[in-house]
Amino acid sequence: MLTAGFGKASITPPAGTPLAGYAARVDPSRGVHDDLYARALVLDDGRRPLVLVSVDVLALSADLVRRLRDGIRRRTGVTADGVMIAATHTHAGPVTMRTFCHPDERMDPAYAERFAAAVEQAAATAWESRAPSRVGIGSGTVSGVGVNRRSPGGVPVDEEIGLIKIEDIAGRTRGALVNFACHPTVLGPDNLLVSADFPFYAIARIEERLGAGSFALFVNGAEGDVSMGHSSELSAIGVITPGRTFERAEELGHRLADAALEALPGIACLDAQVLAGIRTTLALPLKTYPPLKEAARAAAEAAAEADRLAAAGAPWAEVGAARTRRLYASIMRYFATETRDLNGHLPIEVQAVRIGDALFVGAPAELFVEIGLRLKREARQRLFVIGLANGYIAYFPTRAAHATGGYEVISSLVTEEAEDRLAQHVRAVEAQVFA
Repeated sequence: MLTAGFGKASITPPAGTPLAGYAARVDPSRGVHDDLYARALVLDDGRRPLVLVSVDVLALSADLVRRLRDGIRRRTGVTADGVMIAATHTHAGPVTMRTFCHPDERMDPAYAERFAAAVEQAAATAWESRAPSRVGIGSGTVSGVGVNRRSPGGVPVDEEIGLIKIEDIAGRTRGALVNFACHPTVLGPDNLLVSADFPFYAIARIEERLGAGSFALFVNGAEGDVSMGHSSELSAIGVITPGRTFERAEELGHRLADAALEALPGIACLDAQVLAGIRTTLALPLKTYPPLKEAARAAAEAAAEADRLAAAGAPWAEVGAARTRRLYASIMRYFATETRDLNGHLPIEVQAVRIGDALFVGAPAELFVEIGLRLKREARQRLFVIGLANGYIAYFPTRAAHATGGYEVISSLVTEEAEDRLAQHVRAVEAQVFA
């Protein structure tokens, strides 16, 4: 019989912690709106246990994931093949790694120790709380949460909510994993309160409705170009737009939760499911970047121009355009630095977790939603995409998006060939897992 367990531990940073996600935000946090957590779900068939971990942060480096997996293995015995660790991608959490929007930031060492201990404790609690359970895979749909921010019509989006439902042996729903593709960026660059954004409200509502002792955790999907519709360029340079409030986050979180709760009763659960997890490596074609000195010079010139126009009181259209050029030049300098030893290819981990007849594919990137939809469409089995899993390589645009450019394309390391390489790889991994 299957057993399942759940655990969570607080990863809430102290006030004064730098917040991750917006390049233009320079002030640290001033307080906590809602606590951040590491949440873990364990599924165990006695042979190939799985640990699925959701962490309320922007992103996780591959090095940090290796450390966390080692700690989880020591506490539970579950090897890395069966451990998937995904960031929810909140933009109101602590800095946990250097990124293109935080090239000079580092994870605070003292917080890093507490963070790692909390993630390991969440997994250990889940392992120790295992109880006979029934597990089912299904989905619901929800509209009006995500908007394609690169499209004038706001589409395409992925309205599917992937669900792992856990019942006890009496048939009572104990909890669920919720998979949905959307940036948690209701809160903008002016927000200085720690928060999980709309997933906080979604998880709280699901747990409230399921009753005492229940649990829920959120994992993101292919959310690269999906948010609430706010311009990524304007957010990145610090422009404040209307509607980026906690009230709006609550509204959207409840909408997602209600759709998930509506779908859960229709998901059939079994007391025996095939479990498996594998990790594979995919080498992606890397963009060509200018020499580091040239990239640094361009970034310095763009920064000087933006400062000069602002000091001269130039029209906002000119200042905003200059700040965008400064941002893009800074990103190019960062990527030129980070890729100088990679020899044209970027190796990434693609993890596949099988639960029954469903496959959960984890990728360390912000996949564009069209790629997620393609992976689902081309799969022979039911497939769900978990983005920002086991590392972070920034954005992963479609082949078509490379031709139009923009913030997400500038903030991507891979070429237009990467989409097809990933799709081919996932098809091969699916065949291997279900062989």
